[in-house]
Amino acid sequence: MSETEPAITTETPSSEAGASDSLPRSSHPLDPIFHPRGVAVVGVSSRADPEGRMGGIFLNALVMQGYPKEYLYPVNPKMEEVLGIKCYPSVLECPDPVDHVISQIPAAGLAELVDQCIEKGVRSIHSFTAGLAETGEPELIEAEREIIEKVKAAGVRFIGPNCMGLYVPGVGLSFMPMLPEDPGNVFMLSQSGANANTILRSLGERGLRFSKGVSFGNGADVRAHELLDYALADPQSEYVVGYMEGVQDARRFFERLKQVAVAKPTIILKGGITSDGARAAHSHTGSLAGSIEIFDAMCRQAGAWRAESMDELLDLATMVTTSVRDVKGPNVALIGAGGGFAVLSSDQLALVGLTLPPLPEEVQAELREFVPVAGTSVRNPVDVTFGRDHPLDFVSEPDLTRRLFEVIANSHSTDVILTTVGGPWRPGSDTSRDEEDRHFRAAIEEFSRIQERTGVPIVMVQDERRVRRVTQFAHQKRIAIVPTVTRAGKGIADLLAWRKEREGLPSIL
Repeated sequence: MSETEPAITTETPSSEAGASDSLPRSSHPLDPIFHPRGVAVVGVSSRADPEGRMGGIFLNALVMQGYPKEYLYPVNPKMEEVLGIKCYPSVLECPDPVDHVISQIPAAGLAELVDQCIEKGVRSIHSFTAGLAETGEPELIEAEREIIEKVKAAGVRFIGPNCMGLYVPGVGLSFMPMLPEDPGNVFMLSQSGANANTILRSLGERGLRFSKGVSFGNGADVRAHELLDYALADPQSEYVVGYMEGVQDARRFFERLKQVAVAKPTIILKGGITSDGARAAHSHTGSLAGSIEIFDAMCRQAGAWRAESMDELLDLATMVTTSVRDVKGPNVALIGAGGGFAVLSSDQLALVGLTLPPLPEEVQAELREFVPVAGTSVRNPVDVTFGRDHPLDFVSEPDLTRRLFEVIANSHSTDVILTTVGGPWRPGSDTSRDEEDRHFRAAIEEFSRIQERTGVPIVMVQDERRVRRVTQFAHQKRIAIVPTVTRAGKGIADLLAWRKEREGLPSIL
């Protein structure tokens, strides 16, 4: 980190002084902002939101995430209590220590609040409020500049303005209710609060869990290059995903991106790649989006992957954190696909550069030893039942189903298996949720064992809504679940291309 960049200079706080946590720590200057001993939420609402919650989204998110109420300080001079927590007239009247302040007040009151935070000895300020430099108005640009000069001189870090702030599940910090509560190993940074929420929720629904998440908006003080530098130093963070609109401090960003992407798989989605998108980005966070060709070149040289869509980021992050990370080549075996679905799936996989080679004759012959001829196909795609009322299913026919997958996985023509097999086989059945989950869990258990024995990754192609209750279990078993064959194929092709682009760099994929 450059000597000219501001840093929190105080020592790591004692756990006896306030809220504590047991997460692994680093010596990075940003580390204290992710471990606050006390949090004040300024401008808590006296009215219920559409969901009937008092206090506003941030206070509710912190309570639901489990931040200790005894170190949580709502600030509103017109209220005495909210959600069973005492309210305070100002930051100055909150108990010590207040390490982190979340501001929901209008931009016009931010300068006064900053003065109070500096007097209080606050370590970091998160400003949710928009209405400063991103407007393009000269007086508001100047107002933001003066605020940042003031906090830098005081050694206080400033997140935003115009952002959602911090998500640290291991200590109970969150900016939205109902985000995953248990910590994990994925670090997320985003200039957009909406896209940050999408990444956290969508990957959370697929079973991934996060070390930290930061929505940093205008990036008036804390910027992307510092967050990448922190992600590299953080022992809890093993993967990095992010959404960027414009690059501030391009040289520093590129240097930090190179450092983190060499050591940890890093996926960045870039917004503002068209003239219309760039204009929207400038009005959103005040960012100059810049050339996508230059950004692409930075990612390639650094060894990071530039995702072209949110779906691509979600799918590739799912795959790189599961067994698909070990895929050796482009040869796909598709199991459970029948008729026209198999034809379209074959086309879709071919269009992204993957192949569905026919299974070798000796493999087909072995499958025919226990697969009936009528109404089945064992060439690839594989469409199989074991006779009337005997489905391809790890509950109804576990031994035969296991044998089929193992024979195919052991074929030299198979690099990865995509399968629609998992839940109860009869469409439109009145199977209960518990019974459906039992089928999915049985399939996940078997797929996990098969891929461990054979070294061939298995991807389940399933509607995310149908499998939502078992996705974390699947992810723990290193099984990727992706909603369509097309997206699964694109993710595998991306991973193979990313590995090729990284030739000459440390092997982390």
